[in-house]
Amino acid sequence: MNKWIGESVFYQIYPTSFYDSDGDGLGDLNGITQKLDYVKELGANGIWLNPFYPSPFMDGGYDVSDYYGVNPQLGTMEDFENLIKRSKELGIKVVIDLVIGHTSFNHEWFKESAKDEKNQYSDRYIWTDSNFNKYKDKTIHGLYPRDGGYYINYYACQPALNYGFNKVEKPGKRESEYDLGTDWMMHYTDERLKPLREEILNIMRFWLNKGVDGFRVDLANSLVKGCVYDSDKDEDIEGLKWLWNILIGTIKKEYPEAAFVAEWVYPSNSVGKCGFDVDYLGHDRPEYNDLFRNEKDTNILPNFEKGHNYFSPDGKGSVENFLKYTQRLYKEVEGKGYFSVPSGYHDIVRQGEKKSESALKVIFAFLLTYKHVPFIYYGDEIGMTHYYGINKDGGYIRTGCRTPMQWSDGKNCGFSTADGGNLYLPVKGDKGRNVEDMEKDENSLLNLVKRLIALRRKYKAFSADGDLKIVESENGGYPLVYERSGEGRSFVVAIFPKKGEYEIEKYGEIVEGRNFKEVGDKIKLTGESFVIFKK
Repeated sequence: MNKWIGESVFYQIYPTSFYDSDGDGLGDLNGITQKLDYVKELGANGIWLNPFYPSPFMDGGYDVSDYYGVNPQLGTMEDFENLIKRSKELGIKVVIDLVIGHTSFNHEWFKESAKDEKNQYSDRYIWTDSNFNKYKDKTIHGLYPRDGGYYINYYACQPALNYGFNKVEKPGKRESEYDLGTDWMMHYTDERLKPLREEILNIMRFWLNKGVDGFRVDLANSLVKGCVYDSDKDEDIEGLKWLWNILIGTIKKEYPEAAFVAEWVYPSNSVGKCGFDVDYLGHDRPEYNDLFRNEKDTNILPNFEKGHNYFSPDGKGSVENFLKYTQRLYKEVEGKGYFSVPSGYHDIVRQGEKKSESALKVIFAFLLTYKHVPFIYYGDEIGMTHYYGINKDGGYIRTGCRTPMQWSDGKNCGFSTADGGNLYLPVKGDKGRNVEDMEKDENSLLNLVKRLIALRRKYKAFSADGDLKIVESENGGYPLVYERSGEGRSFVVAIFPKKGEYEIEKYGEIVEGRNFKEVGDKIKLTGESFVIFKK
């Protein structure tokens, strides 16, 4: 477990949309480097970079065609090295996306694997024995000389790399003359799979030697097929546990400070059993959706449940399931790593969508004082909203959360000097929700986020290693009051997202707050409120 992660606040950057340094309408690595001072001023001490590798961009760069290069649209290897150098000067850790569950079908490995004749790459991907032997709905057939179908992870352009199966199915009764059984499956311990594991280790060594501080592993729960990633039974994740303890264990012997962030959304397994340092809760988790995502109008937030979230001002949500779940997680990951409750990320509708600035302030008060590792998606700190009706790079509905960062109210919101029609993605241009305007307003969301991050980083009590005690969470958690403590300091945080009023005890000196009144020895929360007390 890397202790530096527990004291980190990460900022996620989508490279094509952060800042365009050369006026071609597309964000780039030099643009990120030029804006690292902003990240530093925000208070974040870690960044997560989405993929920047060569790719046909049929899934936003998550279809890698070369693990050892930089997409020329985004810059050069020298540009990347400069980004790392500047990050180190500013004390910012850099975690990069590692997409190793699949490649692009343009990758040279796959082109060789798809050949009919046997070669060193034949077993690098999962292939059935015959084009007439289909496996569930996950195999694509008839496109290549090889007689077989290739297993995909997501889109058809993303053939799955072969780490084997948790359990090899035995050929059973044939349903037809074309059913050739399952002899093509390999167990995860099969020696034929070892060259891929060695190559993955070399890829990680390559980027660690470039100076990165770790990896966010895409679809980390999917590498060994047939596992049940969210099962509490060890036999259901046996293959994943075996694989990740080899990969992470090997790297950590050579690079002890390297960080591993999982896209698993089940920290009990990823952190608790498989060696990851941190895993983040996401839209797969009902407890996460209970906080921010469930809406009475599901047309606003597609793919989420119809209902109410805790931070909605109507006060009809509940934080109870989230609290029960996270209390369980603390026990399961203690001494091994952490979990994160991200503000958002590149695959879901923007946090700022249909939320007032007041609501967002209460959300960030929670996110930056609760016991976890905060991950802030670029633009969430200024309340950027979702852009519906656009699609690029296989993003579909997700594209709307990947639009350019809003730096000012000027041309293209300060993202690029290119003519608007030449932008890679259109700018949403939320009125008043840009860095320049918010920096001038002491009471803005952006400046509040800066103060909250500064508070978190100043006092160990707020770190992911600080203690948490729930003081009050009745009525579905309205208000939610909790105490954070560590290194001899204690703070009490009161969160009250709903409209209306509620009186609480004055727990000490008020160091930050919004929408409250002091009434004698009591504090009256007046709706969409929070208060942070120093005891």
